[in-house]
Amino acid sequence: MKLYFSKNEKGNIQVQIGTGTVLSEFNYIEMLKQLTQDNQIECDWGNLDEVERTKLEELLDKIKEAVSAGMNKPLE
Repeated sequence: MKLYFSKNEKGNIQVQIGTGTVLSEFNYIEMLKQLTQDNQIECDWGNLDEVERTKLEELLDKIKEAVSAGMNKPLE
């Protein structure tokens, strides 16, 4: 899975998710679905600055850790 980040003219961060060769608007359900299949995230940071990139990298690392912990937890 690859996430594509950019800033719009108002300075808001926008995200698209790449599935194969198709780009679509970011969707948490699709992201989690793909992470349960392959817990990897590639990123195209576009025009984000270093501070924004660092904060998003930290957030994505936490999401990947949570998915990994959930996938490795035995069902009760």
